[in-house]
Amino acid sequence: MKTVVNQLRRYLLSILLVCACIYVDAQSRAPIVGRVSDVKGEWMIGVSILEKGTSNGVITDINGQYSISTSSAQPTLVISYIGYKTQEVRIGKKNVVDIVLEEDVSALDEVVVVGYGAQRKVSVVGSQSSIKMSDIKAATGDISSAIAGRIPGVVTIQRSGEPGKSGSEIWIRGISTFTSSSPLVLVDGVERTFNQLDPEDIESFTILKDASATAVYGVRGANGVILIKTKPGRVGKPQFSVDYYEGVTMLTKQVKLANAYQYMDAANEAYGNDHSGQVLYTPQYIEATKKANGLLPNDNPKMYNPYLYPAVDWMDELFRDMGHNRHANINVRGGSVNATYYASLSYYNETGLLKTTSMDEQNYNINTDYNRFNFTSNLNLKPTKRLSIDMGVNGYIAETNYPQEDSGTLYEAAMAINPVYYPTLMQNGSIPGIDGNNYNPNPYGMLTRRGYRNEYNSKIYTNLRIAHDLDFWNWSKGLSVTATLAFDTWTGRTLKYNKMESTYWYAGSKDPNTGLWNNDVFNEDGTYRLNQIYISGDDQLNYGGGDTGSDRSIYFEASLNYDRAFGLHRVGGLFLYNQKTYRNTTGGDMASTLPYNSQSIAGRATYSWNDRYFAEFNVGYNGSENFMPGRRFGVFPAFGVGWAVSNEKFWAPVQKYISYLKLRYTNGWVGSDDAGARFLYEATMGGAQDYYFGDWRSPGGWAVYTYGSNVTWSKSHKQDWGIDIKFLNDRLSVTMDYFKEHRTGIFLNRQTLPTYLGLSSLPKGNLGIVDNSGFEFQLEWNQQVNDLVSFTLRGNASWNRDKIIENDEAPKPYPWMEKRGTNVFSQWGLIADGLFTSEEEIEKHATQFGQVYIGDIKYRDLNNDKKIDSNDICRIGQGTIPKYNYGFGFDVQIGYFSVSALFQGAADVTTCLSGNSIIPFSSQAGIDNLFDNIEDRWSPDDPTNEDVFYPRLHYGNSNNSNNYRASTWWLRNMDYLRLKQFNIAYNLPENTLKSVGVKGARIYLMGTNLLTFSKFKLWDPEVYSSNGAAYPNVMSCSLGVNFSF
Repeated sequence: MKTVVNQLRRYLLSILLVCACIYVDAQSRAPIVGRVSDVKGEWMIGVSILEKGTSNGVITDINGQYSISTSSAQPTLVISYIGYKTQEVRIGKKNVVDIVLEEDVSALDEVVVVGYGAQRKVSVVGSQSSIKMSDIKAATGDISSAIAGRIPGVVTIQRSGEPGKSGSEIWIRGISTFTSSSPLVLVDGVERTFNQLDPEDIESFTILKDASATAVYGVRGANGVILIKTKPGRVGKPQFSVDYYEGVTMLTKQVKLANAYQYMDAANEAYGNDHSGQVLYTPQYIEATKKANGLLPNDNPKMYNPYLYPAVDWMDELFRDMGHNRHANINVRGGSVNATYYASLSYYNETGLLKTTSMDEQNYNINTDYNRFNFTSNLNLKPTKRLSIDMGVNGYIAETNYPQEDSGTLYEAAMAINPVYYPTLMQNGSIPGIDGNNYNPNPYGMLTRRGYRNEYNSKIYTNLRIAHDLDFWNWSKGLSVTATLAFDTWTGRTLKYNKMESTYWYAGSKDPNTGLWNNDVFNEDGTYRLNQIYISGDDQLNYGGGDTGSDRSIYFEASLNYDRAFGLHRVGGLFLYNQKTYRNTTGGDMASTLPYNSQSIAGRATYSWNDRYFAEFNVGYNGSENFMPGRRFGVFPAFGVGWAVSNEKFWAPVQKYISYLKLRYTNGWVGSDDAGARFLYEATMGGAQDYYFGDWRSPGGWAVYTYGSNVTWSKSHKQDWGIDIKFLNDRLSVTMDYFKEHRTGIFLNRQTLPTYLGLSSLPKGNLGIVDNSGFEFQLEWNQQVNDLVSFTLRGNASWNRDKIIENDEAPKPYPWMEKRGTNVFSQWGLIADGLFTSEEEIEKHATQFGQVYIGDIKYRDLNNDKKIDSNDICRIGQGTIPKYNYGFGFDVQIGYFSVSALFQGAADVTTCLSGNSIIPFSSQAGIDNLFDNIEDRWSPDDPTNEDVFYPRLHYGNSNNSNNYRASTWWLRNMDYLRLKQFNIAYNLPENTLKSVGVKGARIYLMGTNLLTFSKFKLWDPEVYSSNGAAYPNVMSCSLGVNFSF
């Protein structure tokens, strides 16, 4: 017995000694360091490095570097990253280990985002595109503006660069309806807005385009779907990242106005054309203006000064040269195998370019200043092997300060007041004004003396998602159940503080022959004699009221999911139910405050054999309260098939040339209930003038909306033919799609009801039919030149054409007047056949509008009835939605340096110019401003020259009755190509800042909207304004740094 005990003691002592040695060796071991790259030599960020058999792990920084301390003397590291083959590396006694990861097609297949879930990429048959989030890095406060030119089939138009209002309009595959064409946006699976998200918080960004991809969304998927997923947690030690950039902003294209002398010359010509050579501004007045503004020697500075003889550039008075923007983000990511987390806090600020006064001068702030704070927190728990719980909270708080008058009103005022009308300010700082009965605004006074607005918005999104695998038995393997609950709330507030400036004008007189001021304009002490002209002003800042609003929504979703392989067969399925309650608590009319409820059931079945042949069926079943009982629910099915030709055995001989080839086809239906009104089956009444019956007064009423009992879903039948192909060992990849869409039952107000019915508002019906078709492609070339140099070239383009089949309009007398057969946003007008060049030509031509002279626009008489009227109006242009959209760019990596660029453009897009600045002097008051191209006009000195921008100038509305008509004369091509983004970055060599705890550092220079190429020169062509009276888009140049630790 004693011998056995002694042996046990020796064995235990030996074990303890071995463990102690292992412990001492592990503790004395230096951390393992290295870098992870892909096969192209590009450093990989966020790769998981895990010590096998433990929860000890880290992730690589922005330079692909890692450092991990292990508990084992000779550990095995597990290196994994989404889309790449997982590697297990036995370290031994090495301390420096560099790793190269290879792409794993099967892994990529597991992470493709689709509607209500994810699928293997090889099995996806629907048309969809994704964006790398590193590409979205741009100095802008709106993500929608940053995705322009990156995705085929996605049309983006940014119509303003004003801070807080610079988001782009988005269409997927063009226009196929007369009503709303905006896509459905889902953030973390819930319908939400995305412009205010911080790009640093986004994990994936996916666009679903065809019916197979969107049918599960039924009613909401008719215009395409955008899926955004915020970053989840990741296994490993806490990894912090800090990003900061600051930059300057400038207008992409400032409107250039005619100077005072160009204006007076053109005004004299216009007035003389209609008044036998008379002039508005005498040579003496023009000479005095030049003296006052330094163009001629000034022999009498007291009399000839800019206050009496102004020459104002109103655009220069409104806009400054530069503003600024800045962005800061700090986030942390980490966790164990049972709980991971991601948390982020960011700040974005941008100032406007309106030239406002200081706060000290006015005692209040009128500067345009946009501030936004974003926060994101995602917690991912896995309490058991089968159970996972995801919780997320994110949102933003935004506050914007604006001048009281909006930018569009200020632009219109600047284009309405000519440069010699009055000075910016009087010498004593008061606001000049001439006509007290018909108040003519001073643009600078409107900007700086009207008070300010303060807008506040806050939004909070909350998510709870619980998933449980049901693989308790062999037959239930691959089965899981998921439930999601989301609560969102928004609060908004606008406060207005108003003033109204009084205006003053000189009490002196002018010489009736020369127009020069007389000496009685001065007081005895040399100051100006002034009269208060506009006396309704209130120079005190008053509270002008405010608006408040809020809304909230509750979303619930439950699904049963299935995905399992049986040998060469793989089967998947989805059955999902969701419902949403949305309530706008802002107020207004009674209908707007009623809760809006929706319910949906969706299903999906997928099948694949040996990763060669694929089939998929999707269906959405939706209900909407917009329609009367019996018509509220609709079924929207879709199917798709695919063939991975390159996986066939017969493909082996050409595999090295064409490494991948897949053919796809989808066909299905989606729907829409967006009719622009609720409860379409109910008539609504509004108040009207009271009626008297004897001595009794009864309140009047009128039918605001007349019900349409037969109204139901608008349906869209979509087809897509696609091909995915890769060449030369996947170095060149190409995706092409051809699509067709036939949308029926589009909501329109009836046009063919007779007026004697007395309806003030025509009822809606499923009346419209639109066809839409197009082609899109995307290509990318990746090349590893050597260990230090690699590059990527990429490009995409799309074309689409929509055509109206039915719009319920009464038949037109002539075929060219028919809108059927044209695109939805076509532009309509007269055809201009140049200018009249002789009196004989005028006499022989059809009668036009008012008195016509040589140099006026000549219109085509389409119906040959010898008069130009509405029967000669036809389609003249594509409109402001481009038919062609494209983007191309490159990424180059040279050692520690990287350079990237993105060009974005649009073609076959037109605008028909209009407004007082386009038709000079059309206002009777004669206060119109002019563009600086006014020299490019028809002249009596060269009456046969028709190659000019402006026809014969006239003065006053009646004399301009012919030339202002919408016509091909004023139709302009707004095609453009823009350098949308240009970045240069330098990644500091590893260990540079290791002594201060920084694992990786990156310095970058980032430019947005740097160059624009277009034949149209008057204003930014992307704004697509008809008169330039809009806040231009903004270019920016920013310097930033990024640290990880």
